[in-house]
Amino acid sequence: MRQAFTSTALAALMLGAATPVLAQSAEAVRSYDIPAGPLDRALPAFAQQSGLQLLYPTALAADRWSAGVSGAHTAETALGLLLRDTGLTYRQSRPTVFVLIDPAARAQEDAATPVLDEVVVTGTYLRGADSPSPVTVLTQADVDRRGRGTLAETLAALPQNFTGAAYEGSAGTGADRTNRNTAYATGVNLRGLGADATLVLVNGRRIAGTGGAGDFADVSNLPSSAIARTDVLLDGASALYGADAVGGVVNIILKSRFEGAESRLRIGGTSDGGAEEVLASHAGGLNWSSGSLVAAYEYQDRGELRAVDRRPTASADLRPLGGTDHRAFYAAPGNIMVFDPVSGAFEPAFAVPADQNGVGLTPDDFRPGEVNLTNQMEGLWSLPHQRRHSLFVAGRQALPGGFSLDGDLRYTDRTYRQDSVADIGILFVTPDNPFFVPVAGEPYQEIAYSFIRDLGPGRDEGLSRSFGGALGIEGERAGWNLAAYVSGGRETTGLMASNRVQTTRLDEALGAVPNDPATAFDPAIDGYFNPYGDPADHGAALLDFIGSGYLKSENISTVAAINLKADRTLFSLPGGDLRLAAGLDYRTERFETSGENFISGATPRVAAATRFERDVSAAFVELRVPVAGPDNARPGLERLEISLAGRIEDHEGVGQTRNPKIGLIYSPTSDLLLRASYGTSFRAPALRELNSAYRLGPVFLDRAGANVISIVQYGGNRDLRPETATSWTAGFVWTPAAADGLRLEAGWFRTRFEDRIATPVAENLIEALNDPNLAPFIRYVSPGSNAEDLAYVQSLLDHPGNYNPNVFPATAYGAVIDNRYVNASAVEVEGIDLAARQRFTFVFGEIALDAAVTRLITNERTITPASPTEDLLGRPNFPARWRGRFGAQWTRGPVTLGGAVNHVSGGRDPVGGRALDDWITLDGQVRYDFDAGWGQGLSLTLNVLNLANEEPPFYDAPAGIGYDAANTNVLGRQISFQLVKRW
Repeated sequence: MRQAFTSTALAALMLGAATPVLAQSAEAVRSYDIPAGPLDRALPAFAQQSGLQLLYPTALAADRWSAGVSGAHTAETALGLLLRDTGLTYRQSRPTVFVLIDPAARAQEDAATPVLDEVVVTGTYLRGADSPSPVTVLTQADVDRRGRGTLAETLAALPQNFTGAAYEGSAGTGADRTNRNTAYATGVNLRGLGADATLVLVNGRRIAGTGGAGDFADVSNLPSSAIARTDVLLDGASALYGADAVGGVVNIILKSRFEGAESRLRIGGTSDGGAEEVLASHAGGLNWSSGSLVAAYEYQDRGELRAVDRRPTASADLRPLGGTDHRAFYAAPGNIMVFDPVSGAFEPAFAVPADQNGVGLTPDDFRPGEVNLTNQMEGLWSLPHQRRHSLFVAGRQALPGGFSLDGDLRYTDRTYRQDSVADIGILFVTPDNPFFVPVAGEPYQEIAYSFIRDLGPGRDEGLSRSFGGALGIEGERAGWNLAAYVSGGRETTGLMASNRVQTTRLDEALGAVPNDPATAFDPAIDGYFNPYGDPADHGAALLDFIGSGYLKSENISTVAAINLKADRTLFSLPGGDLRLAAGLDYRTERFETSGENFISGATPRVAAATRFERDVSAAFVELRVPVAGPDNARPGLERLEISLAGRIEDHEGVGQTRNPKIGLIYSPTSDLLLRASYGTSFRAPALRELNSAYRLGPVFLDRAGANVISIVQYGGNRDLRPETATSWTAGFVWTPAAADGLRLEAGWFRTRFEDRIATPVAENLIEALNDPNLAPFIRYVSPGSNAEDLAYVQSLLDHPGNYNPNVFPATAYGAVIDNRYVNASAVEVEGIDLAARQRFTFVFGEIALDAAVTRLITNERTITPASPTEDLLGRPNFPARWRGRFGAQWTRGPVTLGGAVNHVSGGRDPVGGRALDDWITLDGQVRYDFDAGWGQGLSLTLNVLNLANEEPPFYDAPAGIGYDAANTNVLGRQISFQLVKRW
């Protein structure tokens, strides 16, 4: 029976820091820093630091302990030290390849030539090759060390990631300008170029999207207990991976082998209350001579965070924090409005008196020139209550003829509940309402009103159900390494928005329309709605009647793929082997929507189910040309490799794209690596962006202080072109032999992203009528005085896609806004990444230092070709100039103490020019690892994030939230206790 072997030289490429080490001969002297610990962890570290390839069955290293190795040695000497007292030895099969052997197992010597498991090296399809683009790697140990409970939280905290979109913390704050995160998911948004421009893979394979357009991946639906590591490729990579790989690629590698079992329990919360958390998981696995099986289950329950529990979110009146009063004039009690036909604006004219029940009022009781205001943050939750169940199973099996079969299945069911903003509206009140008061002799009144005291906040309840899997076969024939797999995924998101005002029933309760005998409600018996009270005495039957509105929606995103890949060495050059990889991809994408609406009308309206789908086919090739290597190295030229890649991809209904990429790896000395890359990438229009139905509806918008009733148009655009991007990177990795355990890294990046698909108005809807950059999308109308405008507005009100056509007469509108998808904007980002790592032994223990910093130099946006270029550096709700983390860890025996400083730079509010402070927080950790007796394999950890409980810097946000929710958070001090038991 042939055994499946692990190549740690390949695996180490993902287990190290951002860039893999250089390949070198076994005779080269290098500095090693591998602490004592399990052998299955020490071997990948050795391969990373030596650049050598190790072949061994995974089970061979299991349950063995290494004393570690440190100092300057040749690779062979270091390997011998690493294996001392493990019972293992090695033999050298090629100058840079070593096979581990158990002398006690004679069958080992007679085993057939080992077959490598395919290890997906993010950034290249060539086995054993490293990427010319920067790659950051996260393991479960990294997640634990940072004090995070899940991989999703750890990715969100990366300096290169931007949480202003596709993140639950920004979903309901106005910070997420895309408004697509309908299920409070957590995506990845590298460089701030958009979560839909970061490609997320699982084991190198695409997964189904989520959100309102199904265009980004929800990493919170992947069980962290099933994840071996995560590679974050910080460069455009469409030449290798196709569409969406503009900002970069996140490749989540799931466990394929696991011997024994591991149980985890994490309990935590915040010191100021809210967001209490319980996370429990169990993973188990077994290996046999020809295969393996792994299974894991994970449960997470995270409580809500109520806005009232934090100062920056307790009230939209931000004056106590040094800001502005952003409370709304849709109030309780309300305001009587008047319409100015010249400006097309509604303005408060009289305030309804406070502290009375709305009975027996006279016109003199109303307060002219005053405005009632209501805190729209009342009852709101800043974070939803989330509950998640995740299952994962994976297996591998060797097949006859040198082939092997592997597969995995994963399933997640996540539910959430969120209390959202209370309904508001303009109430039309006539003398048929028994509480009507003819203020200023008006025959009817329009009252700006909030239902917060009648119905309370809205209630959103939803689910996200994720299913995915893959089945693959690999092996070798005629010198070619062959691999084929089929994969698929399905993501279902559902939302039930309830406790909403049913406008038709409200009109009946107001007396604005006659009583409907088809309903069980009769205002003459059950009571009319009183819009004048503070508060009014409304019975349960009345409130149930008008609060019976709801919205239901369901989105289903599906992807299925077939992939074929082959790679081999073509021939040998003086600098090494010339290698080629090529492949074919085919996939189908589908997006389905359905829904039901009972916000208006006599009966619920069921939206016709829609289904959009397309086929995508692609061919790719990658070539690695070694110019200089171990056999022809010379002073100043230890290594030189050129990487060439290209991909042709055809999207049905969109067209064909061609994307090249070239990379360079150069080492003048054994401890310095230089790299650079250039390539193009693209993102194809999402199915919903192309095909969603035309809709429109009314909204109040500010125009120089006046409230203008506007019609906003929404919908897809079949003429959309793919977004295109050009990316450059350059950098170095320095591991000086003279400084034991030191690693320094720096990288420069620049991406020009053009023809971006957007709804530009939605990104600044509140200020749309005041933003000159949005002028191409706005048409001002005067239907009260212009017959052509009147006909145009009336045609929009009569359109079947208008979801609320009868609220205002045609003459009341002052603007029409086109918010449909267009290829509009261009973005350019440029910056540098810095990273450092140092490990050394001190007299009182071992110390590990690490730092990672990202500095944006340029972040510019052009909304339309005719618009001026905007400098977004330092603006709230856009990526910060500086983001960084500086950590330290001290270990002595079973005790580990750790700490970190996190830094997010401030900026300047473009409205008013107010400066925003930097946000600096401290994290701390204490861990105790039992290594003997009853507690062997047990680890206990106390984590504290934001140790000093630092509030986020104040930002006077127009939405009435007092912080920049795209770059900071209001959780405050987070405390958690974690127990890990390895069986």
